[in-house]
Amino acid sequence: MMLGRKRRWTMAGAGAAAAVVVAALAVQTQAAADVPGGIDWDPGTVESVYAPADGYYAYAPSVVRDGDTEWIWTCHNDEFRVIEDHIYLTKRVAGSVVSTASVLQASPAPAWDSFHTCDPSVVKGRFDYAGTRYRYAMFYLGNDVDASAHNQIGVAFAVTPDGPWVKYPDPVITTPDGTSWGVGQPTAVSLSAESGRILLGYTRGDTSTRAYVTTIDLSKPDRMRVAPERQISIAGLTGADGDPDYLNGFDMALDAARKEIVVVREQHPYPNDNPWWIGPSVQVDRMPLKDFLRGAGTWTPSGDIDEELTGFDRVHNAGLVRTWTGTLASPDAPEVVFTSSCSSLPTVDDQDWSQATCDSLYSYDLWSITGER
Repeated sequence: MMLGRKRRWTMAGAGAAAAVVVAALAVQTQAAADVPGGIDWDPGTVESVYAPADGYYAYAPSVVRDGDTEWIWTCHNDEFRVIEDHIYLTKRVAGSVVSTASVLQASPAPAWDSFHTCDPSVVKGRFDYAGTRYRYAMFYLGNDVDASAHNQIGVAFAVTPDGPWVKYPDPVITTPDGTSWGVGQPTAVSLSAESGRILLGYTRGDTSTRAYVTTIDLSKPDRMRVAPERQISIAGLTGADGDPDYLNGFDMALDAARKEIVVVREQHPYPNDNPWWIGPSVQVDRMPLKDFLRGAGTWTPSGDIDEELTGFDRVHNAGLVRTWTGTLASPDAPEVVFTSSCSSLPTVDDQDWSQATCDSLYSYDLWSITGER
């Protein structure tokens, strides 16, 4: 089906769509009480999660904990020192990695996702597509150029979380400009494990960088409904320098016990040394769910995860440990899986970055830290 023929909710239907979201999330929070309190992050809990082999990188995790099994989807290269993103699934049982493999790759050209596939976010639901009932959806960034440009967001479906994954052929969130960064970094919360309704957050980058949220009904993907996007408030966010900050590169989860949306996000400003394209730390922030759904409200910072806590020069591209529907796996002991990186300045006066001692991309490993509320 061509993208222009998809049914989309009109602005007149935005209020009704919001009401559906509130009602659906109320099911997950109906027995909960509002509980105040911040999060204390314990440096003693920092531990290695997954270290790819030399010449490979892994970042931007989507993490689900189910019993003693962790399912970790990442952006990962598939060939030694080749920068061409695949989506990998790394499975851990009782804290030990038992398998890792590519599970979603680029499509043949000239498809919209024919070069990179990255930034996965996996949730459980019910999706009837092409004669099959699928139970899992993976939202992902894809593009068709060897550059950080023309990114769009697609979705794939699977009967089991191991796959195989079946792509919907067209992007579900698009960008009209092929020269800008585009739209990507999706993060999804399922409104019910027995429906196809999804709360989807993402980043847009063109003349500026902003974060948005929408709702998508994928119960029948060939007749999907996408609500008008709403920009997410940035009030209350602070950068690593203490100044007001903006929102991008975030993963979100629902804290049902406190009726809050929790995010872990990139902090700014970006540094001057290599790698200058990622922030030095991530911040965990929370907001009342009702305010978030209105596109209003103020974030409450709940801890900067940085070098002081972790010992790493860079802490970036992080994910919250969640359940299959996108709630926090341990609301009273939230866990963040983050990407580490080295950093360095060039060693010559003319700022020749080839002389920088940090091979940053190939130092991307996954680590975790746990907090307490």
